[in-house]
Amino acid sequence: MSRWVLVVLLGLQAHFAASYLVPLDERSQREFGGLLRWLWPWADGDGGPLGRMSVADGFPVAGFFLAMTTAAAFALAALAAAGIWVPSTWWRTLAAAGALLLVGLMGLFLGPTKLLPIAFALGTLYLALSRPGTFATP
Repeated sequence: MSRWVLVVLLGLQAHFAASYLVPLDERSQREFGGLLRWLWPWADGDGGPLGRMSVADGFPVAGFFLAMTTAAAFALAALAAAGIWVPSTWWRTLAAAGALLLVGLMGLFLGPTKLLPIAFALGTLYLALSRPGTFATP
């Protein structure tokens, strides 16, 4: 399987985490027949143990640090899988760390739109830990 599939998968998960910075407002949640909400998991009114997200008031700061750490781990894993700037042997460790962080982040704000990112993270965790020869990295 191509390593570029892995790079896209890791980039998509970085998007899921980084989209925490810009939660969807009420009007945007209805875009594309409501489907945008499933690919942009953060929206006005999402809440959990860390607090409630609001377009007007912002987001919980603790969640911000968790989301940015998760996005950075996935971005570095994607760079490692692509063979750019980061040693290619690091992709498994970075992807597994990012996946665990993403599951934790989505679990703290659990809702129906968080299930797709959780599924992707669990799939990445499986690939990184159980299928070492699936992707040919440089």
